[in-house]
Amino acid sequence: MTIPSTTPASAVQQPPYVSVPSIVGPGQADLGLLSLGRLGRSGREQQPLAVDWGQGAYLVGAGTERYTRPLERMNLERLAEGADTRALTYAALGQLLGPGSHQVHLLVGFPVQVMADRQQAKTLLRGLRRWLKGRHTFTLDGETTTLDVLRIQALAQPVGAFFAWGLDNAGHWARPAADIRSLVGVLDIGFNTLDLFAVQDGQVIGQYTGGDTAGVRRATEILRQEVQRAYDVALSQHQADALLHARRPVLDTAAGSIDLQGAVSQALEHAGLGIQSFVETRWGRGRQFRYVLVTGGGAPLFRRWILELLPSAHILPQPVTANALGLARYARRVWPQAKVVGLDPGFGGFKAVALEQAA
Repeated sequence: MTIPSTTPASAVQQPPYVSVPSIVGPGQADLGLLSLGRLGRSGREQQPLAVDWGQGAYLVGAGTERYTRPLERMNLERLAEGADTRALTYAALGQLLGPGSHQVHLLVGFPVQVMADRQQAKTLLRGLRRWLKGRHTFTLDGETTTLDVLRIQALAQPVGAFFAWGLDNAGHWARPAADIRSLVGVLDIGFNTLDLFAVQDGQVIGQYTGGDTAGVRRATEILRQEVQRAYDVALSQHQADALLHARRPVLDTAAGSIDLQGAVSQALEHAGLGIQSFVETRWGRGRQFRYVLVTGGGAPLFRRWILELLPSAHILPQPVTANALGLARYARRVWPQAKVVGLDPGFGGFKAVALEQAA
C-alpha cells in the first residue's frame, strides 16, 4: 500500500454516491387496487426499491418490511454471495450509475477481521468474483441496467476512510507530505463490525489493527430484548436501528404509544461503553497517533463515548459513505483509465461511490 507523496491537489469535490439500507426481502410492492383512497398517503420516498434480474423479484431499502419479511443475515459469508447480497448490490449500483450500459472496475471493502485472515479473505473474494465479475442485466424500479464488471479487488473497509482523508478524486495524495509518514489510526464503527486500523509511512501497523463483530448491532440487540420483555413486541434489527437514530423514539403497541427514550439511552450507553473498552484495550487513549479518524454509520451515534476516550479524534465528513469514497479514490489510482466504483457492502447499508474515467 505504498503511496508516494505528491504535490497537494486542488480542492476536492464529493463525487456521486448512494447509501442503500441493507434491508431486503423477496416480493413486490404492487398491492393492486388496495388503498385507503384519499385518506392514504403517497410518495416515492415511502416505497422500497424493486430489483429484478429474471430469477426473482426483491424489495430493497426503507419500507421493505411493510411488504415482506426482510432477510437479516449477519454472518460474514453474506459479504460474498446470496440472493440478498445480489439484490443489494444491484440496488446500490443501479441507483448510482442509472439505467443504460456501464463498464466499471470495482474496489470492495471487507471488515478488518476478514482481511486479516488470509484464507477467509481469499474465499470471500473468490465467492464475490464468481457471481459479480462479468455482465449483469437487471431492472431497478422497472428501468433496465446492463453492467459489465471488469475487475474486482478488495481492501479493508477502514482503509477507505484513510484514503478519503488523504487522497483526492484523481487518486493523488492531497495532504502535506509529512502526513503520509505520521501514525494514523482509523476507528470504523459499522452496524455489525467494529474495526481498528493503523497506518504509518504507507504500511499497516499490526499492533494497533484488529476487528470484532460489534458496533451498532450490540445496541439494537439490547433494545430488542428490552422491548420484547416489556411490551411483548418483536423488533427487527433494522427497526431497532431506526429507533436508535430517531429524534423521538416512539413505539406503537396495544398499550398505546410508548416513549422509548429511556430504553434507547440505556442501549446506547451499554454499547458505547463496550466500544470504549474494545478501543482502549488496543489503543489506550490514542495519544500515540498523530491523527485519529472516525468513520462508519455508528460514528454519529457514539460520538460522546468516542470523544470521551479519544478527545482529539476527528469524525470524518459524511462518515456513513467515507469508506466507499476512499475506496473509489484508491481505485482511481490503481485503474486511472477506467470508470471506478468503491463499494462498502455494510450490514447496515450498501454504500457506493463512482468516479468517471480520467481525462
